[in-house]
Amino acid sequence: MSTFKLILCPVDFSDTSTHALETAIELAKQLNTKIHLLHVYQYPAFSMPEADLATPIDISIQDDYIKRLRKQLDDLCSKYSDSGIAVDSTLAEGVPYVEIVQAAKDINADLIVLGTHGRTGLSHMLLGSVAERVVRSSVVPVLSVPDKS
Repeated sequence: MSTFKLILCPVDFSDTSTHALETAIELAKQLNTKIHLLHVYQYPAFSMPEADLATPIDISIQDDYIKRLRKQLDDLCSKYSDSGIAVDSTLAEGVPYVEIVQAAKDINADLIVLGTHGRTGLSHMLLGSVAERVVRSSVVPVLSVPDKS
C-alpha cells in the first residue's frame, strides 16, 4: 500500500467542502499526514458567439476580494491546525478543476479529498461538476465526499 504524506483538499467555503475537509482531517489523523487546502477563484466571463469577454473588475475591488478569500483560507487553516494536523494553503485563480489537478502535481499530493454537491439535471448541465472533472483528469487518487444533507 502507498504511503500518503500529503492530502490536497480543495475548498469553496460551502458546507459541502467543509464536510469534505473534516473527512480529510480525520483521514490525515489516521494516516499521520499533512493537509494542503486550495481555494480556486475565477472571475466571471461571458461567452459571445464572436469571443469570450472578461468582465472588467476595478483593481481595488479585486484586491479586497482576494484579501477576503485569503482571510477565509487562513481562518480554515487556523481552525484545523489545532487538531494536531499540519495544514497549509494556496489561493489560486483559474478554472477550478484545472487548478486542482495542477496543484496536486505541483505539491506532489498523494490524494485529493473534495466535496461534491451532487447536482443533477439542469444545474449539473449549466454548472458542471468540478469533482467529476477532477476525477477524470487527476493522476492521483481522488476521494469524493458527498454532501451530508
